[in-house]
Amino acid sequence: MRRGTLAICLIASMLLAGCFGPSTADWGTGPGTVQVDFSMEQTTVKSTLSGDSTSTAVVPVGCIPGTAGGDLQDGNGSAISFTGYLAASAFYDSHNQQSTQGLGSSVTTAVAVQSMSFSEAAAVVDGEGSRIDLKDWSEPLYPRTGPGSVNLEKIDDKDDTRWFVLGLIPTSESVLKGMTSLNEWHQPVSIHGYLVDTEEGGTFSVGKWRSQEATNECSLKVDRNTNRENLYVLVTGITLDGATVSANGEADDEWVQGDVPFLGRGGFIMFFLVAGLGGAVGLFIVSKGMLMKSAGRSMRILIGDEGMKRAESVKTDAKAAKKAGMESPTQRQERLNRERKKEQKKERSPVEEAPKKASSGGALGGFDLDSVLASTSSSSSRPGGGAPPGRKSSVVEATNRDIIVQNITYNIQDSAVAGDISPPKPPVRRRKAVKKAPSEPVEEEAPPVRQFEDEEEEEFSDFSF
Repeated sequence: MRRGTLAICLIASMLLAGCFGPSTADWGTGPGTVQVDFSMEQTTVKSTLSGDSTSTAVVPVGCIPGTAGGDLQDGNGSAISFTGYLAASAFYDSHNQQSTQGLGSSVTTAVAVQSMSFSEAAAVVDGEGSRIDLKDWSEPLYPRTGPGSVNLEKIDDKDDTRWFVLGLIPTSESVLKGMTSLNEWHQPVSIHGYLVDTEEGGTFSVGKWRSQEATNECSLKVDRNTNRENLYVLVTGITLDGATVSANGEADDEWVQGDVPFLGRGGFIMFFLVAGLGGAVGLFIVSKGMLMKSAGRSMRILIGDEGMKRAESVKTDAKAAKKAGMESPTQRQERLNRERKKEQKKERSPVEEAPKKASSGGALGGFDLDSVLASTSSSSSRPGGGAPPGRKSSVVEATNRDIIVQNITYNIQDSAVAGDISPPKPPVRRRKAVKKAPSEPVEEEAPPVRQFEDEEEEEFSDFSF
């Protein structure tokens, strides 16, 4: 289960790789920011990437195309291009104040580009281009590399390849955001911008213009004596394979973080949802069908073709019976149980309900013993007929009271045992003294109370001695 979850997470991260960019500096004047006021006369570069706020004034160096090659001039000309195969890159949201100073503290991205034409770089087969074993790149112009296919620290005049190691400084916020496109290595790229020169000059200043040359198309050449150019560049645009990064961010094919060729960001998200969710549902349906098919084959092996036919007939008969309204044994038993419970609830007598009522209202649930005895006594002498008052009615009344008190006492004790109420003290029977006939004892087992309302008093009419 955990392996499957890990595989799904890896696939999702691959699909969403284009939606997330590297951590880099922000544009502005707050902590961890860089801001450039670009002008051909003088450009001011402000940065807080080294902690303290720094401000450096530089002069852009442009290119004037000509028949004999591009002429590089201070404060004049158009942008210079650095074209080739992007082999490695690094992004900065801070710098080490001790090791990186001057313009280096304003670099937001550093790249290593093998110099060649854009078409040649686009024709490089993936996996066959130069590979750099990058160990450390804390100083933008001096990466520390290991023994890959190319070791930048050992590039010299004897090497067959020529390289640009560039510290890139954005000239606008759009360019700063577009630089994250360089996070994808091994692609053709052309970076457009200006070299820098300090106001006080200095031919051999690190990272600044000195004696470089450009082609007729203003593409910078690499010095053949070193086969490596370490330069700071004020970036005004980037050309990628199928997209561009412009200074104002309004190009027709402007590169945007998370954008996908042909589909776009919205199309990619929709494709991911449709393909992901639809694929999951389709996979579930297919796997369920395969499982059912395998179970069917196993059943056929176990019970044979004849058993399968009988099972199919039983299934068909069950559907037909259900459609006709027939009940299964389980459904019939449930229905009978419900009907039995309803009948038992209807047939409960008032005496059986008395303990439940008593349990819901305190020890005796508001039960009035005297009222019951009085109502029972009055019900024993029916209006419009019955025995005259006398010995017989007194005996009947006494007998009825004894039976009612006894039943109520038993019911209350049963309720106390069941846990409905706490056992009360035995109730004291109060009645008037009645002389009972010695020859006629009272029956030990009395019928339920409800029977006294229906019996005729003629059963007690003979009390003669």
